[in-house]
Amino acid sequence: MATAVFLSFPVHGHLAPALGVVSELVRRGERVIFFATGRSRSKVEATGAEFRNYRHGHDEFNPNPPTEGLFSDMARLSALSRQLIPELLEDLAGESIDYCLIDTKSLWGRLVAQALKLRAITFSVVFAIRPGVVPPAELVNMLYGGASQEGLLRGLTAFNEYFDTVRSIDHEHATVSPGIIEYLGNPHPLNIIFTSRAFQIGEEAFGPQYKFVGPSVLPGRDAAIPFPFDKLNPALPLIYISLGTTFFQADDFYRSCFEAFADAPCQVVLSCGPGGKARFANPPENFLVEEFVPQMKLLERTSLFVTHGGMNSANEGLLLGIPLLVIPQRGDQFLVGQRVTELGAGLALHPRNADAASLRTAALRILENPSFKAGAEALGQSLRQAGGYVRAAEEILTCVGSRHASIAV
Repeated sequence: MATAVFLSFPVHGHLAPALGVVSELVRRGERVIFFATGRSRSKVEATGAEFRNYRHGHDEFNPNPPTEGLFSDMARLSALSRQLIPELLEDLAGESIDYCLIDTKSLWGRLVAQALKLRAITFSVVFAIRPGVVPPAELVNMLYGGASQEGLLRGLTAFNEYFDTVRSIDHEHATVSPGIIEYLGNPHPLNIIFTSRAFQIGEEAFGPQYKFVGPSVLPGRDAAIPFPFDKLNPALPLIYISLGTTFFQADDFYRSCFEAFADAPCQVVLSCGPGGKARFANPPENFLVEEFVPQMKLLERTSLFVTHGGMNSANEGLLLGIPLLVIPQRGDQFLVGQRVTELGAGLALHPRNADAASLRTAALRILENPSFKAGAEALGQSLRQAGGYVRAAEEILTCVGSRHASIAV
């Protein structure tokens, strides 16, 4: 039995696909020490992994409201890493660790693996990225092109703060911190990418060290979340709207959705996060407003998914052949929207342009044009064939040379 340590980025969208992989590794006999925050303890322990609590609360990893822009996020997470690294090295002292699993956003995981001289394997819930796929100038323009002069200045200041912080970390721990492109992809000799090669941007640039395994969805996930399925009208197309678990505080956008679809020939489910039902107690008659929904089960009934374009959400909709209307909120979500549009599986609207008229026009265009459904179904087939968490575990065990790698499933 080999021992792995998973230094997660403990936010739902990043944890969800990792849980299936860890569960499969444990099933095959691996010991996994899984670092997360207390709110994820029951989900982690359900995989059979050994839960370890980061010495920091969930909000330090995932502040509400979210950090302004990528560079500010880099500055924040580098400062958090400076605190986490000595704590993790202390917590792991005396453990015999064979390899390290990390998330693209767990900078501390990359540097702890270096300090302990461990083989590291990256889990990526975003598109794989490496030099040449998205030029830095284009990336910065995509991330900050619509920002005010003050916002851009704050971003550049934060970018300098990041480099000041990681220089201090590297000096203290004899590590080598990443620049912007490596920071985004956090690449290692094995990279598990939770989408398909067909969906990946610039897939020809990624060699065999990148394993595109598709979505990692455990059976029955979120099945315990209540939902009034009896109120759905099977005679009407269903539009499902969700901005995920980080960007759900978007009341102006939700009001635009009410205006866009109140008299449309469809039914709409809006998932708006904690407190949303109280804020929207009297939605249009064709709307169901819920704070949380069993997403995979609901998607089985859905005709159009209006999403922020987080990779998990995009994958889950496309997995079932559902076309997407992407309203990206940050960074990689703009790339998802771009790719969905390129492949004919839906459309994207910049959030600045997502007014009621534009939402209605785009949604009806997708619903009335069968080519979008065909594009989504083609991508869905590529995602279903990618192998999911079973293949991910297989690739990891092959990489680390475990004797469990060839166990039949």
